[in-house]
Amino acid sequence: MAEKTLAERLQPSLLDRLTDDAPDQLKEGRESRVIDVGRLREIIQRDLSMLLNTTDQSDLIDEDVYPYASKSVLNYGIRQTSGSFSTLRQAQRIQKSIADSIEVFEPRIVKGSVAVELRSEKQSGEMHVDYDIRAVMWAQPMPLELYLRSRVDVTTGEVSIERS
Repeated sequence: MAEKTLAERLQPSLLDRLTDDAPDQLKEGRESRVIDVGRLREIIQRDLSMLLNTTDQSDLIDEDVYPYASKSVLNYGIRQTSGSFSTLRQAQRIQKSIADSIEVFEPRIVKGSVAVELRSEKQSGEMHVDYDIRAVMWAQPMPLELYLRSRVDVTTGEVSIERS
């Protein structure tokens, strides 16, 4: 059996494969079944944006009573970020929530590889916090580095992500 190329090993997520982007077409081309590294990065960035812009239910789920629920889709997202005072302690809480959510809910990221760093000290009066997200994406034959910059607006809770 011939060795597959890197492009042949990378597939879109199940959701992307089930989504019909061209319903008028009876057959799909190879490009819809196989993706390249650049497209994989775009897909992961999009999915992380959805994850980080979703508020989890951690305030409602008692982790001691329901330990599995806290790591299930019932708790998908990050802790609420809006409406809080913008302090260093709050920024560190958001930082931990981002890292924990990526570890739990993004299977294409190698476990233990996520590092979220506060980019700069907040100046008084700023209503956003900036983070650098570094991780290792699963890929064959070798994993790939992922580096994203994120900004959390603490007034609205919106998280924006861009590649660097």
